[in-house]
Amino acid sequence: MLVLSATSAFGQLSSASLNGVVRDSTGAVLPNASVVLRNADTGVERNTVSNGVGNYVFTDIPPGRYTLKVTAPSFTTKQVSEFVLAVNQTATIDVSLAPGAQAEVVSVEATSEQLQASTAELGTVIATKQVNDLPLNGRNFTQLLSLTPGVSPISVSQNNMGGRSGGFAAPIAEGSSFSFPSINGATNRSNYFLTDGMNNFAAFLSTYAVPPIIDAIQEFKVVSHADSAEFGSVLGGVVNVVTKSGSNQFHGSAWEYLRNDAFDSRDAFLLPGNKKPAFRQNQFGASIGGPLDLPTLRNNTFFYFAYQGFRYSQPISANILVPTATQLAGDFSALCTAGFTNGVCNNPAQQIYNPFTTARSSSSSSGFTRQPFANNIITSNLIDSRLVGFIQKVYPPAGAYNAATNSNAVDTDPNTQSQNEYNVRIDHTFGQKDSVWFRYSRIESTVVSPNNGNLPGLLKNDAIPGRNWGGNWVHTFSPSLQLQALYSRTKVSDNGVTKMKGVDATAVDQAAGFSPDFASNFSGTSGWLLPSLGLGNNLVSGGEIIQKTPQATDNHQFSLTLTKLKGSHTFTMGGSYITSVFSSPISYESLGFSSTQTNDTNGNGGHSLASLLLGVIDNANRRNVNEKTRLGGLVSGFFQDSWKATSSLTVNYGLRYDLTLIPPYGTIDTIGQQGGIETGDPNYTTGTYVLQYPPPPCSVRGVAPCIPSIMLDASGNAVACNPATQPCLPPGTLPPHVVVDPRGRISHNTYTNFGPHLGFAYRLGESMVLRGGAGVVYDNWAAVSQMSQNIEGDWPGIGQLIATSLNKPGTGTAPNGPPTVTAQNPFAGSGSAGIPAPTPFNSGGVNWFYDPNIKNAYAYQFNFGIQRQLNSTTTVTGSYVGSLTHRANIGGMYNTALTPSPAPNPQSRALFPYMIASFYDRSVGFADYHAFQMTLNKRFSSGLAYQVAYTFSKALDENDGWFGAEGKNVVDPYYPRASLSPAGYDLPHILTVNTVYQLPIGQGERFSTKSHAVDYVLGHWQVNGILTVRSGQRYSVTDGEDQANTGNTGWAGYEQANLVGDPNSGSCPSQNGLPGLPAHSRGCWFNISAFAKPKFGTYGNLRPDAFQAQRYWNIDFSIFRQFPLWNESRHLEFRAEAFNLFNTVIFGTPHSDINSPSNFGLVTSAANSARVMQFGLRLVF
Repeated sequence: MLVLSATSAFGQLSSASLNGVVRDSTGAVLPNASVVLRNADTGVERNTVSNGVGNYVFTDIPPGRYTLKVTAPSFTTKQVSEFVLAVNQTATIDVSLAPGAQAEVVSVEATSEQLQASTAELGTVIATKQVNDLPLNGRNFTQLLSLTPGVSPISVSQNNMGGRSGGFAAPIAEGSSFSFPSINGATNRSNYFLTDGMNNFAAFLSTYAVPPIIDAIQEFKVVSHADSAEFGSVLGGVVNVVTKSGSNQFHGSAWEYLRNDAFDSRDAFLLPGNKKPAFRQNQFGASIGGPLDLPTLRNNTFFYFAYQGFRYSQPISANILVPTATQLAGDFSALCTAGFTNGVCNNPAQQIYNPFTTARSSSSSSGFTRQPFANNIITSNLIDSRLVGFIQKVYPPAGAYNAATNSNAVDTDPNTQSQNEYNVRIDHTFGQKDSVWFRYSRIESTVVSPNNGNLPGLLKNDAIPGRNWGGNWVHTFSPSLQLQALYSRTKVSDNGVTKMKGVDATAVDQAAGFSPDFASNFSGTSGWLLPSLGLGNNLVSGGEIIQKTPQATDNHQFSLTLTKLKGSHTFTMGGSYITSVFSSPISYESLGFSSTQTNDTNGNGGHSLASLLLGVIDNANRRNVNEKTRLGGLVSGFFQDSWKATSSLTVNYGLRYDLTLIPPYGTIDTIGQQGGIETGDPNYTTGTYVLQYPPPPCSVRGVAPCIPSIMLDASGNAVACNPATQPCLPPGTLPPHVVVDPRGRISHNTYTNFGPHLGFAYRLGESMVLRGGAGVVYDNWAAVSQMSQNIEGDWPGIGQLIATSLNKPGTGTAPNGPPTVTAQNPFAGSGSAGIPAPTPFNSGGVNWFYDPNIKNAYAYQFNFGIQRQLNSTTTVTGSYVGSLTHRANIGGMYNTALTPSPAPNPQSRALFPYMIASFYDRSVGFADYHAFQMTLNKRFSSGLAYQVAYTFSKALDENDGWFGAEGKNVVDPYYPRASLSPAGYDLPHILTVNTVYQLPIGQGERFSTKSHAVDYVLGHWQVNGILTVRSGQRYSVTDGEDQANTGNTGWAGYEQANLVGDPNSGSCPSQNGLPGLPAHSRGCWFNISAFAKPKFGTYGNLRPDAFQAQRYWNIDFSIFRQFPLWNESRHLEFRAEAFNLFNTVIFGTPHSDINSPSNFGLVTSAANSARVMQFGLRLVF
């Protein structure tokens, strides 16, 4: 009897394993039988013998095509014909030998589509044919993740664009479709990416580090809810891509893919009269693999090499408003449309005033008055000619004014991306005992794009190199004992430089008179940087930035796995250590100008450009830091046993341990620097502020970071030292409620993350199996790296110099009225190099803090299912899948008022009134996921492959992500459970169907004309497609203000509206004499009358994400035509691919802030893209 089934591969994340039992014809086990496994592509053979109970095992087998031969004395030889082993699969082949001569060979058949009869894991393999042939926009493999059940493509994460324009993530091709999904109810960040079983993970934003080349992918698998303790680290899915290896014959390909706006449909939301933006995209490359046919390497060494280039261009054009020559001469008379009387504008809101004439006045509500400029013309002797020169050198000249667009100039800048990617792999076998492979993947990505404003010529140049390389060694001690060792290195950098093209920043800054302490002396660059000019009145702004990130991702991975076969047990144990570190210097500065400094001191009139001409600034900013973390990472260990309890029942059980080493912020070499190690973090559990590395007193250092001299007021709070009123506390005395962590770090690692796993698979006859499993899994990677660097620059340190409300009458910079701070040196008098001393204590200010005792989220995951094999190539699987997540992250604002109230001063009602409210991440949340998942899978045979995946599910959570910046946030931070509602990525229904179909027309096919010429014309066609149908995306109807009056002033939009009617019926109110549109239309997605603003001091009666946008459906389609060259294995292939084949418009989520009545309920964007076409030409040999 022969049985072939699939299970989780223990110790073989990127490979397969094979086991079975050898018996005689009576069913008795046969020990010491010889078993030979042969790779059909390379000819490499591996030998073993069955043990005392007839069991044999092969582990760490590269995915591919194999044959099996079993021999024993006095028995016939059994030859198992070609079968396929997939990534992370264990095939079980039980062989029965009949008595007879050993020379007699009996052949039996096996197939690559089998029952999963030895495990309860949830996993879907996307095979080579699907990867290569399904339509992919931009050839990014993550689009195929949605073909597996349990995968929601909705992303609420900060990384939903994949870092495509630079940043701390992977260098993703700009024109490609990138998917960053939620898998089985976990957050978007709770997935993990491997390539060939090696870490390929960009920890900062939780996606892959180096994208694999499509033509170099053998296959990939998404594993979740595994009953093997080897799998863990994330609550979602482990995405493991396996690259191709060479074989005994040379094979390869060359390709070119083209996209052009001429082939694309017009965006339905593009304004009438606007043209489609120009667009050009080319993707090209080549691959080759085969044997290294050298005398000492022949039949043992194989290589595979792939290169891919990518070129993208989509210029960006924007209408902008720039200062006119008349304005730069000081003439603002055109501002006054009401006319002048005695040189004063008849409309006070259109008059500008002279800030240097500011004087105290008891008759003014502000306590000050100013003299107006006659006819709104600034006298020439007051104009700062140096700043005028700066404007003239940096800004383009103004053209004719366009009232429709409120602009007088056009900014047209390049937006390009260039990538070159390489992948090389070497596989070598040393006899029967040892095998090794090595892979090196590299990508060089260059992005040029507008950044930090729409000033013409202000471009960001991102050079993003990525590396992922490593090797694997397998040593077989005996037929029952094997060791696997793996090492890898992953590194992604980002050298981001935003500079003004054709402008010498040093010369321009010095001519403008800027102090080097403001516009130079940066640690990230030796030169000067153009400051960003923040101008109101709709004037364009922008400035230069240097942000070179040498260690956006920098990981080393070490792992060992030992596999032991003993009787009916396969024991696997192992461990791994993956390091994590981050480093990113940042340098920039800015100047802000406001109408405040040139109004009448009571809020009337003024103009920001007039304030600039006078050199009177409102605010300034300078950042010069090196965000660095110390070494962190993940230490893991596991023990696993796969026990074949009976011929029908397999039980898997094991234990996994994970220790997340949260990387502490700051390094010793940053002592005394902006954004250095001397920083802190509030602990809102104890009401204290924790310093990780205390600086010296300010009497010693003088500037931040330092401990300021303080005294205590009558309430016991720290205030600035004033010896004239009372004695000061000794230098270096910490303010009340401030403590020092003696470990020199903020975070506390969690040492109790033990995760048991248990599963079973029970065969019901030859074509059906029951499976079930449960386990405890910890989330070890999600947001850890980003969380660590968030506390950069907090009290008593300084992350950036910020000065606000400058030159405001009656303040420290304008005590008597006239301004005193100039634009050239906005931080003058603030300390060495413009760095001030810290305030006595303000709990660190508003930042993205985290609980020092934050812990890893964990989930109880469980599933039960049934699988049936319909025929030799097709299976159907149905499963119940559930998870209960505890210690989930809760972000948003904390230390707000304990209860909503209309009473003033919500700070007095805070949990700790002496500490201000701030963003704060805590591990106190809960999430819940339940689903029915069904898969119908037909492997490729007879020219056809298809897969149908359906998910019916409900994903509930209280908070979608991290930092108050990802999806919904809790309404009441003290009672998160009140916000338990559908997750932002919850889609109750998801159906995907994909197919690859070679049309059976032509010579040798089902339909043939018997004419070679006619068959050549009609044959060799293939069609491929992906159908997606799913529920609409979730959204909330919010009140964007702090209507509950809790002091929650963060931009998270926590407050929900009141539901007072049926939003899905009726119509919106009429406007401008036109009848109201019905609900669920583009201009009225919901009946806006169904919602009301909550009463001040109360929460709304809705829960977050209570509503859904339009149901989504889409078809991506491609058609191929092959032109055979010499034989069928060598051909030229033309491809035409259409994404959104029928150009269907699916409405995106509507504007849903009740405080924005002009667009409340209005849909202004699509959830999908207009139809785009991609054409390709491939040479295959």
